Amino acid sequence: MSKFCSQCGAALPEGARFCTSCGRAVESAPEPQVLRAPNLPQPGFSKRVNDPEILAAVKKNRRAAGVFAFFLVPLPLIGFYIYSRFSDSMETADALKYGLIISAVFLAFALFGFIRDRAANSYEATVTDKKTARVRRHSNSGSNSGDYMTEYTTYARTTDGKIKKIVEHDGSQIWAYSYLNVGDRFMYHPQFAFPYELYDKAKAPYIACVACGTHNPVTADRCKKCNVPLLK
Repeated sequence: MSKFCSQCGAALPEGARFCTSCGRAVESAPEPQVLRAPNLPQPGFSKRVNDPEILAAVKKNRRAAGVFAFFLVPLPLIGFYIYSRFSDSMETADALKYGLIISAVFLAFALFGFIRDRAANSYEATVTDKKTARVRRHSNSGSNSGDYMTEYTTYARTTDGKIKKIVEHDGSQIWAYSYLNVGDRFMYHPQFAFPYELYDKAKAPYIACVACGTHNPVTADRCKKCNVPLLK
């Protein structure tokens, strides 16, 4: 028996999760109730997002990151100045110039990360596809360095129909690609150290602590490292 989109009326291919015409999620019959072991989490998003312990841990991490950036930014300037005072190979004026440039770059990166984190919004989505590709690595000067790296791309459709493209590379945290599978429903929390929360956590390989990122068993209730409550 053919199925049709409830929004635009277009015919739907067998097994389709989204309408190929308008993009609306295909309505399906509710899944039958499955009895689970008592120690496994039940489906659903956690109500602990605003838990006081979690919020306090996130605030502490942000404060620590701010202190680290405060001391990191002036280090190049101080280092070059000290080097010029004890070396005849660099004039003090040149040392101050180079130090200021590098410190300004550090400051720009710190401000960019702060603004990006503040501007990001939470969203709910379903993974629709995952792909890998070999791409050329670029040097800081903008030219091709000649070697390649693997690019991991996770595609997801949000509840309001937008497509999210999560791109990760070798040498960075491969969180989305390794944690999320096609068909998984998840919530993205940009304020947390580990931002992805699965709707059905019983299928997860682990539950990551939102404060420190430590991998915990799905049966755990608190992080084994920092004791912060897990999103259960």
